[in-house]
Amino acid sequence: MIRGMKNVLVVVTVIMILGLAIAPISAEVAWINSANTVIVLPTTKIVNGTPLHIGEDAISGSRLGAFLVLQGITIGKYTSVASVPVEYHSVLIPDENQVYLLNEEDMPDVGINVSDQPVGDVVVVQVNFSRVGFNLTRGSVEFLDRSVEVTFNENTTPLDVGEDYKIVSTTVDGKDTMFLYSHEAADSKLTSLGDSITVGGWKLKPLDININASKMLVELTYPSGIIKTKAMARSRYYIMYLTADGEEDFEEYDSYPVSRLNELFEAGADKVFLFSPTDFFIGVSGSKTVIYSYEYYEKVGRYQDGDIYSDQWVWDIDPEHGLYTLYLHVGGESFPRVFVAPGQSLSIPTGWNLSIVPSFAKNAQGDIVGVSGYRFVRRVSVAKQVSITAPKVQATEDVYSLIINDTQLTALPSDKNVIIVGGWVSNSAWALLERVYGKDVVDSIKREILRNGYVVKNLPNPNNSRYRVIILAGRTHVETGKAVEEFMASQ
Repeated sequence: MIRGMKNVLVVVTVIMILGLAIAPISAEVAWINSANTVIVLPTTKIVNGTPLHIGEDAISGSRLGAFLVLQGITIGKYTSVASVPVEYHSVLIPDENQVYLLNEEDMPDVGINVSDQPVGDVVVVQVNFSRVGFNLTRGSVEFLDRSVEVTFNENTTPLDVGEDYKIVSTTVDGKDTMFLYSHEAADSKLTSLGDSITVGGWKLKPLDININASKMLVELTYPSGIIKTKAMARSRYYIMYLTADGEEDFEEYDSYPVSRLNELFEAGADKVFLFSPTDFFIGVSGSKTVIYSYEYYEKVGRYQDGDIYSDQWVWDIDPEHGLYTLYLHVGGESFPRVFVAPGQSLSIPTGWNLSIVPSFAKNAQGDIVGVSGYRFVRRVSVAKQVSITAPKVQATEDVYSLIINDTQLTALPSDKNVIIVGGWVSNSAWALLERVYGKDVVDSIKREILRNGYVVKNLPNPNNSRYRVIILAGRTHVETGKAVEEFMASQ
């Protein structure tokens, strides 16, 4: 009976899965498994609504079901990228009331170009140890005002503004001021007549191009939405800008307008767009095309002397020398005293993940009695590719659901493989095969069974070419079992 068949399936499945623990599994994923297949067993008769299967076919079907479950369990190699935390430490720096400058000899993995002068592409990280001391009452290190400073120039800002930027220092209303601009540029780009160039809120649409005169007429749309028609000539420069007061304008220059650009930056313009058509030509298809370059700047920050950048780190801007200093500020209610206890550090507010960590001295009883020195520590996450080998399972949750009786198969499914076990005498699914593939095809398979004893037939599923119809049938139950064995051996 079907209940007995299910019990056999459970036993066989358990035996085969136990064998899996001591036998290697193929690394290849089988094309057919229990998750994408149904097995059709023959029914001799129905008793009280329960299909009764011929014993030998039930056993073959159970073994086949267990096999297909295991076909869905494979060993695969899975690769992922893991983020691994890494710390870089400097040598121990003694506190001798000196002004110390971080250098690559003391910390080869500092991650930034440090030196004693903020020129070129270097940064100065300075600690005035005369303003750092151990507070015995608190058992902590105290950092006083301007004990730590980071100084840089327009080429080396540690601020998080992207890979390309521009810093401009000036004086506004008698106060030293820094404007921070994001920057993008493009060279030798092309656009054809009728297409548009959109940058920073401006849109340029070429209306006509005079190749002989090396000029073009453009429809210029400003960020405010105002539309004007402008003429542009080859190798000339056109500045479009939006001031801090919201005024828009358009200016033309014979050569690169560096002075005018600096004026706009120092005035704190919100947006500056420099455009230059470098050439005009007629393409292969006859379309007129302009080659152009541009630079675009957008103000993303504004700081003045004494402005807070982060927590108690404030600005000291030097427009005369083009230098910018972030320093630890302590004093008054707004900038309280700064203490660093054991297990803590003083973080420098840049994108370097750099901090200062005191090394505390202890007596024989383990009490903290002072500081033996300081280290710079940089904490970063390193992306590392990790590969693991683990089982991958593609199997039906209900093993019994992959086995159905022949009376249930009224049509070929379009989302599964079908395995028909048994010949046309015992399995009524052969009538469906004849309707689907035609009498001639089915008669040919029957003759092959009578001639050779059994067949393992692989037919395309006409409802979906991704799936197959497998016929495992023999003249007797023993020969049907051989067909099942041959099929499993071929997978």
